[in-house]
Amino acid sequence: MDVLDQRLQSRPCFRHASAMVGPPLLFDLDGTLLDTLGDLADAASAARAALGLPPVTDAAVAPHIGWGLGHLLSHVLPEGLEDPLPTARAAFMAYYADHLLVRSTPYPGAEELMRRRGERFLGLVTNKPSRFVKPILARLGWRFDVVVAGDTLPQRKPDPGPLRHALEGVDGRDRAIFVGDSEVDRAAAEAAGLRFVAVAWGRIVGPDVSVIHRLDAVLTAQEHRPC
Repeated sequence: MDVLDQRLQSRPCFRHASAMVGPPLLFDLDGTLLDTLGDLADAASAARAALGLPPVTDAAVAPHIGWGLGHLLSHVLPEGLEDPLPTARAAFMAYYADHLLVRSTPYPGAEELMRRRGERFLGLVTNKPSRFVKPILARLGWRFDVVVAGDTLPQRKPDPGPLRHALEGVDGRDRAIFVGDSEVDRAAAEAAGLRFVAVAWGRIVGPDVSVIHRLDAVLTAQEHRPC
């Protein structure tokens, strides 16, 4: 059913509310709203090909998404190569720019989230560069009240700066919820003093984590501080 799963429903910090009210919502992009693994892996393979290396698998790329391109490339290139990053980065950027939505698909509830949002404040905070974020959002037809990309500020997640920047001047920002899929997202939320909700298909597990199985389920979540 399209509600928070049992773990989230049982936590005292949430209660059900209509989709028209509730705290501001912030979302990560890669691995949270959009399954971009296939296209990122193909771009990583293009970067390796530029150095005469064989392709890399999706599974090898998956653990390194979310930290930024430098981190990803440093983990899909072998050690011992002499300063390979500039060549690899250029090849990655060129390939990915032309293949943004070839294998990428929205996760469950993403399209419904956009349709059902009503007047709810939605923000996007991602480490992906704006040159990729803007065309992806345009092609998907997704609208956010604020977008903080990986090059919007000097800081990137897990630094709390991007989350705080996204909420500047927003009513109810002290009650905001950040939805993500990785430890990068949870660390950023905790550092910013925000509630964190993980997607069920992400890398965050544990009894202390609130989880949703559909993205539009978070529209029924409203912070509730126990008396």
